[in-house]
Amino acid sequence: MKFDICAVGSALVDFTFSIDNEYEKSLIDYGIPKGSMTLIEKEEQEALIKELMEMEKTPDKACGGSGTNSIVAASLFGANCHMTCIVADDDHGRFYIEDLAANNVSHTNKPIASELSSGRCLVMVSDDAERTMCTNLGINAEFSSSDIDEEIIKNSHYLFLEGYLVASPEGMEICKKAIKVAKENDTKISISLSDPNIVNAFKDEIKTLLDMQCDLIFCNEDEALAYTATNNLSDAFEIFKKIAANFLITQGSAGCIGFDSKNEFNLPGEKVEAIDSNGAGDMFAGAVLFAINTGLSLENAAKFGCYAASRVVSNVGPRLIKEEYIKIKKNFF
Repeated sequence: MKFDICAVGSALVDFTFSIDNEYEKSLIDYGIPKGSMTLIEKEEQEALIKELMEMEKTPDKACGGSGTNSIVAASLFGANCHMTCIVADDDHGRFYIEDLAANNVSHTNKPIASELSSGRCLVMVSDDAERTMCTNLGINAEFSSSDIDEEIIKNSHYLFLEGYLVASPEGMEICKKAIKVAKENDTKISISLSDPNIVNAFKDEIKTLLDMQCDLIFCNEDEALAYTATNNLSDAFEIFKKIAANFLITQGSAGCIGFDSKNEFNLPGEKVEAIDSNGAGDMFAGAVLFAINTGLSLENAAKFGCYAASRVVSNVGPRLIKEEYIKIKKNFF
């Protein structure tokens, strides 16, 4: 296999700011729900970023998007990874491609000359470590199934899809094509449900993909409850057992519960002081996919995922410095 993991998702440049309680309250005036992902126009996003910069707040900037965050984590742990996405031929697009390369992630789609700009995500982290995201997809709106390189999927052990793609008809076609190619070539399929708002708004689309029999589902507790339309996690767990052969449901500081087609397991969380929950789920998925590719069982891979996620929430932003990934792997294995 050429790649351990190939991911498909929206390419976003993340601008991560820490905000205080006072500014957090002002988000209500903008109609931005705390702790959610909201799609906004480019001009609205630029106004918010300008406002934060004028408050002398400095953002952490990195190539992002849910799938990107996961694939970068897997790469920095040691997996051979590829990211399929599109960017515009602009400063942010070039930054995204350069940042992927700096993190040893392969990418073959060339920047596109377009009136649309590269996608950006404004991430605001409040004092309670909650993240609120305002995303402008930009050129990602033109991402289509024709951008999928079938050879990449054919030559990968795992395909990883981010759930945000289901929010558009084009994204659905991307997912369906990628899954079809993966199934035809014995490439395992993993998918993250990504966000409870996405699950609530696009449940039928998600069901369509899960009915295609994905090998591994990632979701958090809120997403699991939203998809199964229940307020009881035990009931949701039993429903997921009928949907997927393997799945993992994260519970924040409480850890993770999962099923590996035969065995159920309940893993405790790591005790840490959370500073920023941004990227915890993405780190978890990337760490698990890396660990599975080393031959670990799903349960042990999930243990590694919990450990890695606990390290990222202790910092601001969805990513750690490269040396930290080496340290995390050394401490666990």
